[in-house]
Amino acid sequence: MPRPARALGLALAAALLAAATPGGAAPQPAADPLAAAQAALDAGRPDQALELVAPVLKRDPKNARALLLRSTAACLDGDLERCRKDLDAALERDPTLRQGWLNRSALAISDQRYDDALAALARAEELDPANPDNGLNQGAVLLLAGRLEPATAQFRRHLSAAPDSAEAWYLVATNYAFSGYAALAVEHLARSVQLDERRRALARTDANFAALAGNRAFQQLMASDSFVPAAGSSLASRAYNTRYAGADSPVLTAVLNTVQLGGGALDRLIEVTDGWAIVRSDFRIKLLSRPDGSTLVELSAPPGKFAAAQWQSRTETFFASLEREILRLELARGREPKAP
Repeated sequence: MPRPARALGLALAAALLAAATPGGAAPQPAADPLAAAQAALDAGRPDQALELVAPVLKRDPKNARALLLRSTAACLDGDLERCRKDLDAALERDPTLRQGWLNRSALAISDQRYDDALAALARAEELDPANPDNGLNQGAVLLLAGRLEPATAQFRRHLSAAPDSAEAWYLVATNYAFSGYAALAVEHLARSVQLDERRRALARTDANFAALAGNRAFQQLMASDSFVPAAGSSLASRAYNTRYAGADSPVLTAVLNTVQLGGGALDRLIEVTDGWAIVRSDFRIKLLSRPDGSTLVELSAPPGKFAAAQWQSRTETFFASLEREILRLELARGREPKAP
């Protein structure tokens, strides 16, 4: 079936289809074959899920949970006829399967039957009224139907349940962005970034925000680093007489090499702009271009993460290793290192 991930945002698509992106880690063996089948779906392996539910349905053809799992696997495999047939059978036998109503909503969305999708989501909410995703799901469908005002009301309901959740604000932003509401998308994304700067890094490669690439407010948000370390954070900085000029800068390569050679964990969310870069490891590393052509490297870590002596040792080792790596890269490029 057509997957609604782009239109609905990452969390909603995952909720409706009960499956993650294909290629996930192999599910661990489970005593319950249906639990193992669910794990296979979560890992994006519908073929394995089908194998696991087959013997269950052979013994008990009316097992609603197994029928729902087979329906979901069939959806992901593109077998719409089996998907719909098994879903109808599962809900007929057990109408309390909330995931079944979410899947029914997904099928209605794929056919652009938005009223039917909303009706299915209403049934899902009846089964779990406190689930914070109820507002997100319904708001996303209303937005697809072009009903901005009621969609916004549902999104507010979702956000009121988790006002300090960066993920909640981010998911609402993705829905607004995909549907073309640029100002609302940037407003909600900005709040998400304020709560967790890593959301700005995620947005850089999120297809939902692709249409905003030329939007000035979005560009300004992507180019701004307003991070302020919390009171009591561990801090250290050092200037290097080498120019930072974006992705091809030797100093950025040197930072990445230093983290990895030192055995540090390197977060995949690396941000690079023309004026600064942020690398996340055991501590936050910011590279900042300075007017005199040098680069300031700032390190920070949350309060309490490192004892004072440990922080001093770690940062001194890092800075010394970085200096050696910059020198090595400059020489490899045939450039004479600048005098400190």
